[in-house]
Amino acid sequence: MEESRKVLLETQHLSVEFNGFQALTDVSIKIYSGELRVIIGPNGAGKTTFMDLVTGKTAPTSGKIFFEGHNITGKSTAEITRNYRIGRKFQGPNVFDNMTVEENIQIAVEGYNSLFQCVFFHRTEKFRQRVEEILKLIDLYEYRHFMASDLSHGQRQWLEIGMVVAQNPKLIILDEPTAGMTADETYKTGEMIKKLKGDHTLIVVEHDMDFVRQVAEYVTVLNYGRLLAEGTLEEVQNNKDVVAVYLKED
Repeated sequence: MEESRKVLLETQHLSVEFNGFQALTDVSIKIYSGELRVIIGPNGAGKTTFMDLVTGKTAPTSGKIFFEGHNITGKSTAEITRNYRIGRKFQGPNVFDNMTVEENIQIAVEGYNSLFQCVFFHRTEKFRQRVEEILKLIDLYEYRHFMASDLSHGQRQWLEIGMVVAQNPKLIILDEPTAGMTADETYKTGEMIKKLKGDHTLIVVEHDMDFVRQVAEYVTVLNYGRLLAEGTLEEVQNNKDVVAVYLKED
């Protein structure tokens, strides 16, 4: 990774302990602006804990977190989302089932939490273009008038990705975005995520190694809460330690 690139997110010696259990130990990672970073590791490696720390869901026991040079260590999830524009998609889809696909995106674009406000505001051409752009990106334009509850599992996952993108975050964190998807949906998700790279910085946590091979350029590997390895996909795949603890199980 070139040091000349702008560092967007940096963790320094990040550790967290839960009732005597060391979930993360001395993890220092740099995420660069515009990159797509994939984080892998076996169950219990600390991947979710790392995401929780970055998004303010959990406070570290020690260490620091910097975003665009600002110390965000210990700040609340609401403050991090609002002031630093870090968006996170959890493993399961979280959408408004009683609204159409288009209405879900409309609400996300303006950050409103009521349909009345959204319908009132969305008259501008710029707003309509942005909604249409996102619907096409997530391959749901033809389904825009469908109720979210009528979508397939994979489509609901795409809708939530669209809702995160609609908020124009500087950093998007995707937690196992292909969980429960068919092979075709998984591939489409990979292509979708690759289109986001550059305009957005992404951290993707994933178990599906075929998907990782599809999208990854630079990979971070965690194991037992520690940083095991980092490097290009080729370097990680050829790392004996990574093969021993993770890839041999794939």
